[in-house]
Amino acid sequence: MKKYITKFPKNKNSNDVEVIDNNRFSFNGKEYEYEHKFISDSIIVLRINNDNYIVKVDNDTENNNWNLGTAFNIDINSDNYKIICKSELDLLSEKFSNNKAGGKFKNIISSPMPGAIVKMNVKPGQRIQKGDVLLVLEAMKMENEIKAAKDCVVKEVLVKEKTSVEKGQVLIKLDGESK
Repeated sequence: MKKYITKFPKNKNSNDVEVIDNNRFSFNGKEYEYEHKFISDSIIVLRINNDNYIVKVDNDTENNNWNLGTAFNIDINSDNYKIICKSELDLLSEKFSNNKAGGKFKNIISSPMPGAIVKMNVKPGQRIQKGDVLLVLEAMKMENEIKAAKDCVVKEVLVKEKTSVEKGQVLIKLDGESK
């Protein structure tokens, strides 16, 4: 099961979406059956409880409050919505990345949970952009991408691939805005 927290920017309430298995999900506690077929990278035919929808999904690159890849523009049968979608791991990552002060730059990336580093995508001195995958952390048999929240430079990498990490352990130190 994979749980997500979704929010429509114009609405202050958040919604819980949980993928139960390959054809069932729950939305705010109510269970639905679904089927889907990708027509292209961004267009999906979606059937929910026997109702059909044509869905077009694009990243919302104008939404600066959330990481790239979590804000989307969605067109469902010609109705347009902006939606923000974060997994529980995304929320934990933010919590342990010293991003508690809103727009403050988070210069330390900490492990949101115990696990193993499957892939390290950065090295010291490397310039990275908002949304770049810094590393892949495997926890509870799931691979989770840890992404950069802003453009910056990698100051120090404190872990290596194929090593175990503990919750809260500092993984990467970043250095301000890239120039």
